[in-house]
Amino acid sequence: MTLHYGIMGAASIVPRFIAGVAASKSSKVVAIAARNEKRAQKMANDWQIATVYPDYQTLCAAPEIDVIYIPLYNRAHFNGAKLALENGKNVLLEKPFTLFADQARSLFKLAAQKHVFLMEAQKAAFLPITQQVKALVTSGKLGKIHYLDSQSSHAGAATIPWFNDLASGGGAFYGSAAYPLDYLQVLLGSAGITGVTGQSIHVGNESDRQASALISFDSTLASIFITSTFDLASQMVIHGTKGKIIIPNFWKTDHAFVTLNDQPTKRLAVKQQSEFSFEVDHVATCLQKGELVSPIMTPEITIQTCQIIETLYRKWYINYDQLMR
Repeated sequence: MTLHYGIMGAASIVPRFIAGVAASKSSKVVAIAARNEKRAQKMANDWQIATVYPDYQTLCAAPEIDVIYIPLYNRAHFNGAKLALENGKNVLLEKPFTLFADQARSLFKLAAQKHVFLMEAQKAAFLPITQQVKALVTSGKLGKIHYLDSQSSHAGAATIPWFNDLASGGGAFYGSAAYPLDYLQVLLGSAGITGVTGQSIHVGNESDRQASALISFDSTLASIFITSTFDLASQMVIHGTKGKIIIPNFWKTDHAFVTLNDQPTKRLAVKQQSEFSFEVDHVATCLQKGELVSPIMTPEITIQTCQIIETLYRKWYINYDQLMR
């Protein structure tokens, strides 16, 4: 059975997601809707999408759609997902899942009540390279994991119209922290986090341009640095007592470098047509099994990531509640 996707919005990520669905073994995009109907129509023409709906409500009510993919601007995630869930649709919601942890809890509760599937669209969790990295970590081949270092650059993000507006979900940390935070929990588990600290650089009430966080597990530290102001080699480095793994562009990569003890560095590589296809196939597998949540990209991981991000922003902006109204 082929799953039929409807897309809520015509953001710049959408063509890449459509290509990922096309590369999957399980799914097809059949409809799209956007606030700008002309933009939605152009995307439909470019990607051979059968139906353009005039608004989100009509999209969510369409009987031929099995799953709604939501790549709206960050603040609109909650309302968009709520609308789809209330209409009985399965939902794949882009990161950051929601701006507030309570919103994330509310959506998972609603999905359970409606008996539909809900998952954060965190493609990194399902990459073949990620699975190989996790196997190395859990097998003990790297020894005891003591430190993980994540750095990522999204230079030019400030050109996005709403990026400087914190209330819209703008900012370096809101925009990209879910990648490393989710990744760490996929590798090490969500229950082991024992502490979080962080700093940001921002001007007045504008959103942050750079941010860092230090995440402590029982016996492991993880450092996260995110910038939108300059180019930087984006990567995750995992340090163990028996070796290390370097994962360039860890959220979308098809390769990684493993060094064990004094052995020569080994390059892991996987051919992939699209980094999105694996999460799409995972959604299909979950639905075939009747699962309402992912056993990999779990609600616990998503909610904890939302909570960490919200907690740090509350520390960075003393008038956070007022700004986020």
